[in-house]
Amino acid sequence: MFLTVHGAIGIIIGQRIQNPIFAFFLGLIAHYIFDAIPHGDSRTPQNWKGMMFLISAAAIDILTLGSLLLIFYQRIEFLKPSVYWAFFGSLLPDFFQAIYLTSNKKFLKLHQKLHNFFHFLIAKKYEWKFTTGLILQIIFFIILLTFIV
Repeated sequence: MFLTVHGAIGIIIGQRIQNPIFAFFLGLIAHYIFDAIPHGDSRTPQNWKGMMFLISAAAIDILTLGSLLLIFYQRIEFLKPSVYWAFFGSLLPDFFQAIYLTSNKKFLKLHQKLHNFFHFLIAKKYEWKFTTGLILQIIFFIILLTFIV
């Protein structure tokens, strides 16, 4: 999933769970659960998997996440600790993955295996094209926006 979808899920969790530590761990767990939904990036061409692909994907996500936060800043009580800890937890696995993919840090290898396990849990058999996954994520994101108070 895009960071935008994970971030929206984290915001929703943080709004509903008052304990920041619990919200962080729920956001983290939710990341893996939602990554199990096929979303079209498992079959991206190999030439997309390089540094430029990561930078492009990160730039799109950061711009979209920034827009999300600006739009909902007044409504989501962003200074509430449970919201930003759940938000952070929901994004953390992809940051670990980006560090692993760009630097191949051995201490993140176990996390990469866990992340890939969930990412390919269903996609191994039922992966969609990238455009289908992109459309699914946009629809999913729009639905999630309706749950942000």
